[in-house]
Amino acid sequence: MARDATVFCTQGPDGLAPTAAGVLSGFSFVFKDLFDVQGYVTGAGNPAWLQSHAPASDTAAIITRLLAQGARGVGRVQTDELAYSLNGQNIHYGTPCNPKAPDCIPGGSSSGSAVAVARGDADFAIGTDTGGSVRVPASYCGIYGLRPSLGKLPLAATFALASSFDTAGVFARQLPLLKRVYQSLTGEADVPVATRIGVLQSQLCDPYLARLERFVKKAQQQYIEVSTVADELNAAALAELSELFRTIQGFEIIQTHAPWLQQHLDSLDPAIAARVQWSQSITPAQYQAGLQQQAAFKATFIALLRRCGGLIVLPTTPGAPPRLDTPAEVLAEYRSCLMGLTALAGLAGCPQLHIPLLDGTQQPYGVSLLGVPDSEMTLLNTALALVGEGESL
Repeated sequence: MARDATVFCTQGPDGLAPTAAGVLSGFSFVFKDLFDVQGYVTGAGNPAWLQSHAPASDTAAIITRLLAQGARGVGRVQTDELAYSLNGQNIHYGTPCNPKAPDCIPGGSSSGSAVAVARGDADFAIGTDTGGSVRVPASYCGIYGLRPSLGKLPLAATFALASSFDTAGVFARQLPLLKRVYQSLTGEADVPVATRIGVLQSQLCDPYLARLERFVKKAQQQYIEVSTVADELNAAALAELSELFRTIQGFEIIQTHAPWLQQHLDSLDPAIAARVQWSQSITPAQYQAGLQQQAAFKATFIALLRRCGGLIVLPTTPGAPPRLDTPAEVLAEYRSCLMGLTALAGLAGCPQLHIPLLDGTQQPYGVSLLGVPDSEMTLLNTALALVGEGESL
């Protein structure tokens, strides 16, 4: 296997052997540089973090579960610094090349996980998703990505960013394998396919409505009742949700990592350092007010989901992946629009499954199924009913 340093970390084990035979025997995986492996230092995408931390005393619970199901770990892969970006660009280690769009960013912060799966280095990968870091790189790299409900997968011995939103997630090229991996980690049984879904059509996805509409038509052909989500989730509302998410996330990042950040702020990418400095200005009162707003939004949003049958389809990202040469200020503006979409699942603690919609002639893009908490199996089985055994719809 090629050890591309922009994808695979130089530190960490080259391989982790299965500890038992199981439903994942014969499958390989990679893991993001946020999951601990006993005896090795977790780097969190930053050389100063790597140098200032000791080897891990335990292996992340999610890795041990996968090994116990017969999967073989074939390497640790890169992440954006401290998982605090959605671009996949790392000034220290480089930017993993997006196999589906080489002139575009791969998406972060689980860039290494998504790229390794998209180019065939592993059958599946695990990453983390706080603000979209599984869903976004899955979209940009044209593969499946699942962000489970908050707290569904174990985060023991894993780098923490913002506890209100941190989740472990899974990438795969084939949906049946993603389902198998998820069930191996949770033991959940099959459930019926959804009979009703809502559709969120925002002007954010106007250039890509044809692909979204293709998905909706396929659902209708499967006798799934489709309704349009009301206008309460318009662009202005999504912008407010983006800001609410950033406030809660930012405060929690500082509470978790303040001593290290005070000492090593100058080691960070300037764009990430600017986010840290902004986060340092968030007051406890603003954070508490944000938590109250989050609770109100969660109740309202889950009620909306239930009116739609428990799940909605929506754009995963505003469009195809931005080009590598996109100016930093343009990426920052785009990030706000992007986080308006990704904040929905984060603020409500909901699962979200990215489904690639590829036709071979356009840049990677797709849609997501987002459901009420603990509806992962409904999302997976509904997507399988629409996509079948293929790689994309």
